[in-house]
Amino acid sequence: MKRLFTSILLSLSFIISGTAQDADALLSKLSENATTFGSIDATYTSQMVDIKSEFEETLNGHIQIDSNKFQLDLGEFVIISDGGTVWTYEKETNDCYIEDAEMLSEQGIEPSKIFTIWEDDFKNEWIGISTIDEREYVQINLYPSGADASEKAYHTIQLFIDESALEVVQLVIKGRSGVDTDYQINSFKTGVNMPASTFLFTESDFPGVTMIDNRI
Repeated sequence: MKRLFTSILLSLSFIISGTAQDADALLSKLSENATTFGSIDATYTSQMVDIKSEFEETLNGHIQIDSNKFQLDLGEFVIISDGGTVWTYEKETNDCYIEDAEMLSEQGIEPSKIFTIWEDDFKNEWIGISTIDEREYVQINLYPSGADASEKAYHTIQLFIDESALEVVQLVIKGRSGVDTDYQINSFKTGVNMPASTFLFTESDFPGVTMIDNRI
């Protein structure tokens, strides 16, 4: 199965520093605010930088989330999960790969948790105020801390937070292999009505599709 990685490195100036307690307090407020979201419909731009090969790629994405279910449209790929099964459809080849959601979440970041990622096994660090496009945001870094932390494909997640709106506006995932991912949120809507079919892959809707079951 082809894996799609996207990223970019940020060059930011840091103005002030804070404490771990400051990070905990702000992340707690973000979590409390997230409980009011219900469903989420967001668009973003992602950029990849492979440091070793100096390869860069920019993609636009559209993600819909409801609880632990999601649909992620990356243009060439559409990834759908009902919380138990993940379908990855590749438009160019008309192939659909089937995976267990639990196994994929162990390998990387679960898309349905992307806006509350800090609630899992992470240590946090308040970095300070970062200026992006002439606006100031709080930067908090997350570091995997669970028993499987060393097995994660990334070593750091940088969150850039609009403190007044209690929203994550940008995040950077720094990979262990030298591939980093920058996600810039372009639009963010909550409480959107989403039919159950949004989170299911219906084979009959894709004539001639080849289903490839990678589940054990």
